[in-house]
Amino acid sequence: MAIRIGEVKSSSLSDDKKEVIVGGSGKYIGDVELKIARECLDDFIDALVSARGTLEPTLAVAVPSAGSAVVPKRNARSEGNPNEVRFEIPKTFAVTADTEGRGLVLLILNHRLENQEGYALSPDAARQVAAGLTKSADALLASPVAGELNK
Repeated sequence: MAIRIGEVKSSSLSDDKKEVIVGGSGKYIGDVELKIARECLDDFIDALVSARGTLEPTLAVAVPSAGSAVVPKRNARSEGNPNEVRFEIPKTFAVTADTEGRGLVLLILNHRLENQEGYALSPDAARQVAAGLTKSADALLASPVAGELNK
């Protein structure tokens, strides 16, 4: 049986932290809660992002609303060392202003590829990131390492 959700109202974790609960409502069903098991949450999110990419190919990123549940990304860190950070070199990227009026700058890595990731930044944060990237790139290009990189 298919149901139509017309409005998402909330999200939270279950008491045992094994499910994400999304509260919403629909025209013919009233209030409803969807309980998504933790082990299939990534697949659920991937399906939603894929569907959104089909509907809005120029803006295939999700921007969480204030108060929504934050779910850690899979494979974000290796198990064992919480201070370890995993780096990837993106094949493509896109930077654009949010077209839905939320006042955000969107940074999309691996734009329009299967493994795209998106970040939504306030204008001030976007300026800080841009300044930091420029400063680091200038310092790297001025260093002896730059000669090695250009070989």
